[in-house]
Amino acid sequence: MLKKFDYTTLNNLEITPEMAQKLMEISQLIGQQSSYNSDENNTLERLAEVAKIQSTDSSNRIEGIYTSDTRLKNLVNKKTTPHNRSEEEISGYRDVLDLIHNQHQYIKINNSNILTLHKHLFSFTTSTWGGHFKDIDNEIVTQFSDGTSEIRFSPPPAIVTPELISDLCASYNQAITQNQIPSLLLTGAFIFDFVSIHPFRDGNGRLSRLLMLLTMYNCGYEVGKYISLESLIERTKPAFYESLKQSSADWHKNENSYQPFLNYFLSIVLQAYRDLSERIHPNVEKFTVDTLILKNLETELKPLKKADLLGLIPEYSQTTIERSLNKLLKESKIEKIGGGRSTKYILNWE
Repeated sequence: MLKKFDYTTLNNLEITPEMAQKLMEISQLIGQQSSYNSDENNTLERLAEVAKIQSTDSSNRIEGIYTSDTRLKNLVNKKTTPHNRSEEEISGYRDVLDLIHNQHQYIKINNSNILTLHKHLFSFTTSTWGGHFKDIDNEIVTQFSDGTSEIRFSPPPAIVTPELISDLCASYNQAITQNQIPSLLLTGAFIFDFVSIHPFRDGNGRLSRLLMLLTMYNCGYEVGKYISLESLIERTKPAFYESLKQSSADWHKNENSYQPFLNYFLSIVLQAYRDLSERIHPNVEKFTVDTLILKNLETELKPLKKADLLGLIPEYSQTTIERSLNKLLKESKIEKIGGGRSTKYILNWE
């Protein structure tokens, strides 16, 4: 039996009180952020620069693709060319991310555009499968931090993949037009079903996160430009994989529940809007730059680089933050780890 996509009811989805609360809070935060003054626009520009680097880094790290912080920043800013396969894939992600940020209103959700985005994703590599649906069957394997793995799901065979993606896009687009289910839930369901089809030999996870950004943009949710959704997903990988696993049960029978994954997805979007609100409207009168640095070092529970603090405290300039770091070091309120470009800062608990 060929998988069918019921985007009229999302398999009789029950929107739980918890999900309804998240949807309401997201809507309230969007309302609060509907207009910005010139100072806030400057902050948004800085947030967008930081988010682009974080998104490129986190989405690739989820798939085990790394490079150094310095190389990453130079690649994202197009100040260098890739030196190895990992950097080739990072550069491809950067270009698709830029394309979606700048041209999202022109990119419709259909087979042709999905193939084109996938082709761009692998444009720096020698791979021959970029821009082509899979020609061999595959499996979705969850990799755990201890090095072990398990087969989470067996996607549909390659031969039916083009038809399934076409049906998925048609069901999604029709549901968006009908406006009977909140568009944010339809977006989450679309991303989940895309991952479940696993239409490509490689790049499914990364492209799903890029499509998440695209579909959110086109439904009026622009938070992914300023806050890295990929970074939030990377921080919550166990919950991400567990929600995928729960919503995958009976997927092939058209009886799966979207609820676990959608609840997780709403949590990510809500956290992104909360983060954006805190960074756009900080209580500067109450919190000095010294206090904000100490607060973020305590909240993040890990050593932070100066670049991390610039992203977390966009309302202050680099010069002001550097001056405050030197002051806090002299006062022994923080400590320095490492040196040069690898310098990080931690709280001094003594």
